[in-house]
Amino acid sequence: MNTSNTFLSIRWKAGLFFSSILLIFLLIFHVIIYWNVQQKFVFFRSQLQEQYHQQLLGQITTTRDQLQRLAELLISPDTTQQAASGKHKDILERIQRYRSDLELNWDVSQVQLFDSTGRNLGGWGPPTPKFIKSIITLTAETELAQNQLNCEVSCKQYLLLPILADNTTNHVLVLGYNLTQSLLDFQAQTGADIAIISDQSNTQELRQADTSLWERHLNVLTSFNSNIAYLRYLAKHYRYQDIDHDKLILRDSNLPVEFQFVKLKQVSNVVLVIIDNIANQQHELSSLTYRTIAWSLIGLIAIGGSLFLLLSAPLRRLSAVSKALPLLAEKKYLEVRNMLNHTLPRRYIDELNILEQSAVVLSEQLEDLESSVNKQTDSLNKRTQELIQERDFVSNLIDTAQLIIITLDKNHCISSFNELATRITGYQASDVLNQSFEQFFHPSDWQRVDQSLKQLSDHGEKIVHMESDILSTDGQSHTISWIHSNFRVPTNNAVILSVGIDITEKKQNETELRWLATHDPLTELYNRKKLKNQFEHILKQAIFNEQQGILLVLDLDHFKDINDSCGHNIGDQLLKNVARALTEVSRDKDVLARLGGDEFAIILPETDLNTAIILCEQISARLHTLHFEFEQVRYSISSSIGIVPFPLNEFNVDRLLSSADLAMYQAKSHGKDTWRLFTHDDMLGKQLQERMRWKQKIEDALSDDRFILYFQPIMQIQTQAVSHYEVLLRMLDEDGEVHSPGMFIEIAEQSGLIHRIDHYVLEKGIAKLADLEHQGINITLSLNLSAHAMLDADLIPLLKHLLGQYNASPDHLLFELTETAAVADINQARLLMSEMRDLGCRFSIDDFGSGFASFRYLRELPVDMVKIDGMFITHITENNDDKLFVEALVSVAKGMGKNTVAEFVESAEILEVLAELGVDYAQGYYIGKPQPTLLDGPITFIQ
Repeated sequence: MNTSNTFLSIRWKAGLFFSSILLIFLLIFHVIIYWNVQQKFVFFRSQLQEQYHQQLLGQITTTRDQLQRLAELLISPDTTQQAASGKHKDILERIQRYRSDLELNWDVSQVQLFDSTGRNLGGWGPPTPKFIKSIITLTAETELAQNQLNCEVSCKQYLLLPILADNTTNHVLVLGYNLTQSLLDFQAQTGADIAIISDQSNTQELRQADTSLWERHLNVLTSFNSNIAYLRYLAKHYRYQDIDHDKLILRDSNLPVEFQFVKLKQVSNVVLVIIDNIANQQHELSSLTYRTIAWSLIGLIAIGGSLFLLLSAPLRRLSAVSKALPLLAEKKYLEVRNMLNHTLPRRYIDELNILEQSAVVLSEQLEDLESSVNKQTDSLNKRTQELIQERDFVSNLIDTAQLIIITLDKNHCISSFNELATRITGYQASDVLNQSFEQFFHPSDWQRVDQSLKQLSDHGEKIVHMESDILSTDGQSHTISWIHSNFRVPTNNAVILSVGIDITEKKQNETELRWLATHDPLTELYNRKKLKNQFEHILKQAIFNEQQGILLVLDLDHFKDINDSCGHNIGDQLLKNVARALTEVSRDKDVLARLGGDEFAIILPETDLNTAIILCEQISARLHTLHFEFEQVRYSISSSIGIVPFPLNEFNVDRLLSSADLAMYQAKSHGKDTWRLFTHDDMLGKQLQERMRWKQKIEDALSDDRFILYFQPIMQIQTQAVSHYEVLLRMLDEDGEVHSPGMFIEIAEQSGLIHRIDHYVLEKGIAKLADLEHQGINITLSLNLSAHAMLDADLIPLLKHLLGQYNASPDHLLFELTETAAVADINQARLLMSEMRDLGCRFSIDDFGSGFASFRYLRELPVDMVKIDGMFITHITENNDDKLFVEALVSVAKGMGKNTVAEFVESAEILEVLAELGVDYAQGYYIGKPQPTLLDGPITFIQ
């Protein structure tokens, strides 16, 4: 053992290590605490400054409103008429009469009357500042009251009120209010000081020499002696542009105060500064930090010392073991056992006990080791035999491995050939040993293989990877991925190791994948990607040769209904039949593709419009022959076709495809089973493109589950408790924008997607109801149905299925259908309502009163609730006709045993009128806005 190294006990190492770890942990802990305290301090100060800001603006707004009321009291209606006649003396007389009251009780320091040209007609108080005078004529011209803050003479708040008579402004009344009391009130209420800085010099307010800050003038400063130094510091170290922002909060580490800068609207030359002393709070933060550090250091010392003392006794025993172990090398086995042979504790042992006993056992084993040398010789002989067995195992492993393993000598002749190589090539090992590797390759491939093998032997390459085909005895070709490598210890018979994997099936799969990349696997037609590539080439040829071609885009009519009714297998078979029919009627040079779903495209090169129209007629006739029956229902097949000639106005492929889509959708809108030629008159373009864009958005939202439900509370007026919620649909766009139904419902109805939306709302609404019931929340959800729901044969079966699937209570489901939709097909509406009521659900008619014969339909429809159209509610407090209509409707509904709901309730006044009229429920922004979650507490009315 090297005795020159300095010895350091494990006891000291362990103590230093754990103390260091603990110290690092405490440092990190304190940094986190300090950062958290600082964040809370900054948040608290931000909240407090926001209160100061609101309170200061409230003081100024209160003063403005007070001046407004005082000015209006000075001007009576009869006085206005006299002023209009040129008699302004009565106004001046009232100004003088109330002067003492205004000065003493209202702190008004100035009241003066001006005509519309700015001429002073009288009044009292100091001279009106030039700036205030300059806007008198503007006030008269705009006939709008002006509120200004001005510090030319002293800092005052001015109100300029136009006096109107005979529809013209004849005079302007100016009132001035000294801000001193407002600022002192603000200081008393908040404890914060305030300063006013403007570009107007005013030494009267400060009663001392003019103080310039940022080349502006300090007009007002509370606690002047305490705060002037802080402001001068700011002016010295900060530019005016840096602080000229509303609600800017500034803290400087060299100052014990915090500043907030307030900018007033319409007063660009005045800045208010709120000054709040935060020295005590900062001192408390520092004290807290120092106390925490001190206690942590004390804890560190205590824990480190305790750990040091705790480890002392075990480490003394460990030291004894370390002294005993070197004796084993000196073969002093008995001395080692005498040093360590301690008796074990009766109950608990530790690692040191185990180490001591292990050292004792080790000494005994080493002592026995010398007598077992002969035995080890026998063991070596056995090991030799085992190595022979391992060699045989490796040989068997090579034969059973699913790899071709071949070794070659320096002449590239085969020296070993495993079992898999025999199975793939058909050659036995005995037939190919010492034969050239060349016999397995085609001559054109062998040249490349031979060159690769020479790179290993001649150029020192370690590994060469390549792919090549080999020929078997039956003439079949197999694609093999080879790894050729040099042996680390070559022999005369084995220089190169060639390992191969049969990738024939993989290559075949890759070929199939390449086909799938350009073809539709169902119809075996080109897919959209391949069509666009072909179209690019055909379009360039047509432009170059100045030839016309035609693009057809066709969409099967009512395919979704067939797919939903008959099943996807029937739908897929129909698509195959359509693809074959299109292939039969098209020419060899035409390009056919399935664009997706039930949409196909045909490119007709070198074709005029008449030929294309004839082909459209042939397609229509051929598709009619594909009719079939399923479950005794006959289905006819037709399509809507959009026609676009090309080249067309430098349109590219995407533009031509979208134009054909537009023409196809127009064909659908004109009755389906027809064709439509795209022309520039169809632009309509932007409108139709927008519809297509929204159709795609709707399909993506349905596929990606990006429709979301919002819930608007409906309150029982008498108890003011939420009885149920109306479920409203919203669409979440890919960019996070939320769209209301008005953006997409019309498109969904036109494109046939409305049934999917109805089904989506039905499932999500019932799932939400079941979740609420599982939580013990008994609430009713009101689901809106589209007008097309009455014609949806799948709606009632789906409703039954979902109620059973989610185990939801149907008596907590309320369905809404608009009066307009119900009246459009009243028999179908009555049937739908009756079927839903038979399931235990309830029904409400929405927007009631918007039709011409509302009361008659109310008797004929089996509804439980009547939701009054919002147009009768919005102005019910002012419009007596609306009030009479609602009163009559409530009376009729109650007579028929139906409840009434008023929507668009947006104020307490409307709610009070509805309560007087006996309306049962109220819904609107005053009760609650639509939200993605239910209310979590009592109603908070929204003004």
